[in-house]
Amino acid sequence: MTDNAPPSSSQENPLWQFSLDFYRHEGVEAFLLDCQDEKGADVCLMLWASYATVCGHQLSEEGWRVADRGLAPRRRMIITVRHLRRLMGRLRPHTLRVYEMCKRYELNLERLQLAALWKICMEEWPGDRPALQLAGQQYGLLQKELGHWAHLIEGFMASAENPDAV
Repeated sequence: MTDNAPPSSSQENPLWQFSLDFYRHEGVEAFLLDCQDEKGADVCLMLWASYATVCGHQLSEEGWRVADRGLAPRRRMIITVRHLRRLMGRLRPHTLRVYEMCKRYELNLERLQLAALWKICMEEWPGDRPALQLAGQQYGLLQKELGHWAHLIEGFMASAENPDAV
């Protein structure tokens, strides 16, 4: 995350690298998946809001709506693949190959989602709301959940080797 050179492709970008690193941080995966399963949240949009928070950027409701609508077609594919992967997971070990294929495909679709969000990051959208607050409003997160999310981001930043490189 210390490389400030332009990404080699739209899929290789700082948002993708941040997402990989942040998702692996203790407690983040469980929190994001809980928001996905219990609140219908889009993990990619939540990662985008997390990245915006780390970078000190605000988001606008208009920018959020554009991102949300733009991701909708691929989101439906991701949900379908996720359901298939989870079904195959319950039938393991007989379905291990199909499960692994679904897992890789789902991750690639999410990578494409984050690449699309990265393009939005590169555009000038006037942000007027803290990213976590806006995302929390969209998904009906309680104040306690927003506080937990902020704490996860703070913990991630404290553990980052070079927080300025994020």
